Amino acid sequence: MADAIDYYRQCSAMLLLNQIAKPTLIIHAKDDPFMDHHVIPKAEDLPPHVEYQLTEHGGHVGFIGGTPLRPEMWLERRIPDWLTTYLEASS
Repeated sequence: MADAIDYYRQCSAMLLLNQIAKPTLIIHAKDDPFMDHHVIPKAEDLPPHVEYQLTEHGGHVGFIGGTPLRPEMWLERRIPDWLTTYLEASS
């Protein structure tokens, strides 16, 4: 590997996203300091059963809404809500 950019290119999962075979939820924030706009996949590169949710804010797995005095950890609700669809379908 020549440099950090080469390392991240070779280790990226971007080329594998189209091979995801199970329903998958990917949540990504535009202000993530580690995964910037270069790693936002195009919708046509994703299988139909992969839901990609891009938020304006969230940092690197922060996903906190609300206010400083009343923060809302919405990721803790989003994942169970998404899973419920598949759990109900299988019962």
